[in-house]
Amino acid sequence: MIAGCIEKMRRDGCSGCGRRDACAGLFPFMTGSRGRTARGSGDAAAPRGNFFALLGEVAKAFESHAARRMAPRRTSAFRAEVERRLEPVLASGEVGIERVARDLGYSRQTLYRRLKAEGVTYEQVLDGLRKRLALRFMREGLSVKDAAYRLGFSDPAAFSRAFKRWTGSSPSDMRTRH
Repeated sequence: MIAGCIEKMRRDGCSGCGRRDACAGLFPFMTGSRGRTARGSGDAAAPRGNFFALLGEVAKAFESHAARRMAPRRTSAFRAEVERRLEPVLASGEVGIERVARDLGYSRQTLYRRLKAEGVTYEQVLDGLRKRLALRFMREGLSVKDAAYRLGFSDPAAFSRAFKRWTGSSPSDMRTRH
């Protein structure tokens, strides 16, 4: 959106735009004295045109980065399989990479390499799975103690610290809201 507006201003194409006055208020340095864009103002237009081009590219880069960050991450089939093998053993506390690798028929190093190729570590997969399950457990009204046990935490305090790190609030606060 911003990149498109900057490009319009650079090309002096915002005369019919409904947001023109708002843009002029936000970007007074981009408009001429009578509200026209600076492009049509003689020799001073070239530096401003270059500025618009640069500013437009920066805005496009920010918008592209924001879109990538906001896009939902898709879980690969391999990662889903790792999580599927990991979930039943969470309560036992045996959540080491060796255990899951053995269940999948891989060596620890092969599992590590396959996950690394997808841009995640085993610890990130484990942490993400625990977070999703913890949120579900709190929405379902499970006690903090039971959730901690099911997720393989050593005690409820360790679970509460992890939950606070994930969400910014305590598990009991989350339960009362849902």
